Amino acid sequence: MPMIRALTVFVPVHSWSVEEITSSAVKLAGKVFDCSRSVNASVWTNRIVLPVVPSISLECSDIVRIANEIASVLRSRDVMVAFPLDPEHKCLKEAARLLAVENLFFSTACSTVECLQRVTEALYSVKDVELEAFTRFAISFGTWLETPYFPATANISNIASFSLSLRYIDAIARAIAGDRKSLYEFLRDVAKEADTISQCSSIPFTGIDFSLSPWLSNEESIALLVESLLGAPLGAPGTLNVLYNLSALVKALPKKVGVRHTGFNEVMLPVAEDSALSQRVKEGCVRVRDLISYSFVCVAGLDMVALPRGTNISMLASDMLTVYKVKGRVIAMRVIPTGLEEGSEIRLKRFGTTYVAKV
Repeated sequence: MPMIRALTVFVPVHSWSVEEITSSAVKLAGKVFDCSRSVNASVWTNRIVLPVVPSISLECSDIVRIANEIASVLRSRDVMVAFPLDPEHKCLKEAARLLAVENLFFSTACSTVECLQRVTEALYSVKDVELEAFTRFAISFGTWLETPYFPATANISNIASFSLSLRYIDAIARAIAGDRKSLYEFLRDVAKEADTISQCSSIPFTGIDFSLSPWLSNEESIALLVESLLGAPLGAPGTLNVLYNLSALVKALPKKVGVRHTGFNEVMLPVAEDSALSQRVKEGCVRVRDLISYSFVCVAGLDMVALPRGTNISMLASDMLTVYKVKGRVIAMRVIPTGLEEGSEIRLKRFGTTYVAKV
């Protein structure tokens, strides 16, 4: 059943004071979340995004405190908070403290190989943290986009607003099979709910990120949808073409239904969030190099991927930077360094079982 994946509130910051940031985030987000309840919107997760934190602003302890205090005040909403950090921010060298906070998500943005080397060495050499912690960090290539998708997001405009992302692969599958009416009605209904929330809260609605992103059931699997169109396992010849066509379908939706859009608006392939995709990784049908190539037609073709022992993450990131330069659109990378052999099973508390990919 299609639903709102994330209701994401973008909080502006005019003074990098812990108290002011916390108070503003709680006030703005609480208002939007309360209004969403008043219209009985079907929302899966509630999220908050801050502007890019300058290198000279906020200590690591401040970031942790803000995330914890927001979680404490808005505890009934189970709120996730995104902190985009300037690539020179010292907290990237103290990442273990940030990775340990379950509702704290963070990212940085790089546009040079030198930046990537510094960031990957600082982040992926962190010891004594759970593997799942790395699912809360991403590298954005070039810059950030304002998107409801985590962790690679930032309040670039530094104004108060909110946006939505969706869980609607099942509706897309039915539309491809011929039932477009139900899909269009769902999207228009969501947009009407968002406009009502905006009127109730007096916070602007900036749009929907129409990106097609999976969850763990077969009904919400990107891999199975692609395979139904391909007539072969994901990774077989023709996969790139099917992914391209699906992304084209997604990009066309805002105009077809007359709904504002924001963010990436492409197919997403987060491996650990798609059980069937994890299985194809286990089978060796899809490797890391395949996922990198898919990035040319997907917003994040290297996302939620468990990497084997000895992987040169800096070099993988440089390949993704090249994809960004060729594609000319922001992409992101989220990987899980495991120290395990290819094909090894790992269990992530929030996502279940996935497998270490072959490079």
